[in-house]
Amino acid sequence: MADEDNDIVLSFNDSLLRKSDLKLLEGAHWLNDKLIGFCFEYFEREKFSHSGDRLCLISPDVTQFIKLSPVEELGVFLEPLNLKVKEFVFMAVNDNSNPDIAGGTHWSLLVYIRCRQEFRHYDSYGSANKEIAKQLALKIQPFVLAPRGRMKVIEADSPQQQNGYDCGLYVIATAEHKCKELCEGFCVSLLDTVNSTSMKDKRQQLIKLIHTVASEFSGS
Repeated sequence: MADEDNDIVLSFNDSLLRKSDLKLLEGAHWLNDKLIGFCFEYFEREKFSHSGDRLCLISPDVTQFIKLSPVEELGVFLEPLNLKVKEFVFMAVNDNSNPDIAGGTHWSLLVYIRCRQEFRHYDSYGSANKEIAKQLALKIQPFVLAPRGRMKVIEADSPQQQNGYDCGLYVIATAEHKCKELCEGFCVSLLDTVNSTSMKDKRQQLIKLIHTVASEFSGS
C-alpha cells in the first residue's frame, strides 16, 4: 500500500502529485503544500494565463523559504519572478517556523495589490497568522518595490472555516476568487462564494480538476 501511495498521479510543470497527496482530499485532512502549490500554478499558467504578466502566485515552498531566510539571500530566488512589475502577488502563509520540520497547523492567504500599495491578509481562522503575515510582507517588500513608509498590511474580511482542517481549501478558494476579481472584474462578494456551504464540494472539485489536468498534460 505504501508503494502505491508513491505512485505519481499528476506531473504539471513544477508540480508533482502522488496518490498520497490526493488522499488528503478524500477525507477530513489538512492540505499540504503540494496541493496548494499545484492549484497556484494551475491558476497562473492556465485558468488566469490571460493575466500572466500581471499576476504571480508564489509556490508555498518558496514562500516558506522567504519567511525563514535572511533578506540578503532572497534575491537569487525572487528576481526571476520579476515581482517588481507584477500587479498582484499571492502567497500561502504557513505557521510553521521550524526549517527542519515540514508541515504546520494553519494556512492563510496574503495578497499584494500594487495599485493600493497594500498587502491584504485573508485568514479563515480569526487572526491566527496575523503576525506571520506581517513579517512575510516586510520580507518581500523590497522585491515588489512597495513604498515602505506607505505600505499597509490589512486584515481583510475573510470567510471562516467551521473545522480544524479546511484552511488549505479556503486559501485555494479565496485565491481563485481574488484572481477572478482582480483580473476579470468579477464583482460577487468573497463571502458569498467562499463559505462553509461551497466548501462541502470543494474537495471533490479539486480531485476532478487534478484528474482532468493529468489527462490533458501528463498524457495519462
